[in-house]
Amino acid sequence: MTAYEAELAKRTPGLYSRYIGAMLYFMGAALIAGAVVHYPIDPLQYTVICIVGAFVFLLGTIVNEFILATERPNARQALGLVAFSLLLSFGVGMVGGGIQHFTQFPERSAMMTPIGLVMSFAAFIAKDNDGRWRHAFSLFGAGVLLVAGLTWVGMTAIGTTIDSEGHSHGGDSTSNAPEAPAEAPAGEDHTGHEPNQAPAEPADDGHTSHSH
Repeated sequence: MTAYEAELAKRTPGLYSRYIGAMLYFMGAALIAGAVVHYPIDPLQYTVICIVGAFVFLLGTIVNEFILATERPNARQALGLVAFSLLLSFGVGMVGGGIQHFTQFPERSAMMTPIGLVMSFAAFIAKDNDGRWRHAFSLFGAGVLLVAGLTWVGMTAIGTTIDSEGHSHGGDSTSNAPEAPAEAPAGEDHTGHEPNQAPAEPADDGHTSHSH
């Protein structure tokens, strides 16, 4: 092994380190994906989840782009890297969440999915070292816009045929259990009619029963 190869081997992050970096990326994006879609159900709860997801994704950015990277960015590059990583995480989260929960939130998903697609593409170009804004205004960029437009049209059309029903993953806000019948007012007869009178005794016709 040459000296260059030995130095390169030292700089290359290990398998476990790369796993941690990937997990932080994907976990952060997954938390954001769930939060942006479920926000209307419980705004406070899912705002907290979204903030946590963004923090986890940023932590993944620090691990992958600063700790494990062979070349560390300067202060200006680091600021842009963090900002566009956040934008990328929200874009990926909007696409994933919009597709996953389309049947529950068709109108919301139809808007979020194409917006997230364009957002993630622009953020990735700005974040990547080889990315230039000319790449956004390219044939591939036009294709991304076309796919986003077709996605919006298609999901909107399909969404009109779906009954939107929110869900709470086990909560009782959308429970379909039938309500208990209202109690009858106090003092009111529960049977709805007067009880039958006991049968009248047979009239005495002067004959007595006898046995043979």
